[in-house]
Amino acid sequence: MNIVETIGTAAVLEQLAEESAELAQAALKLARKMRGVNPTPKTEEDWEALIEEMADVQVCEEQLQLGTGARKIIKDTTQEKTQRWEARIKQGELKNHADDD
Repeated sequence: MNIVETIGTAAVLEQLAEESAELAQAALKLARKMRGVNPTPKTEEDWEALIEEMADVQVCEEQLQLGTGARKIIKDTTQEKTQRWEARIKQGELKNHADDD
């Protein structure tokens, strides 16, 4: 089933925005928990919530990709952005905060 064709692009965009906001909140709560600064009382549910929100966003993205034919462009752009991020890390522009985990 092509959801975009059924409910329309605008509706899928609205869903993507909502799910993206929920993903951002889940990521922030998990980061607060990990850093121990202003922690949230949640426990192991943090990772589960993050994964569920990531899946929700991915479903919306996939539907938009099907509706727009942008799958290859997104894949290529993702590769380019990953390579730039890795290059900045290697060049020392970004500090590794692994010790914050």
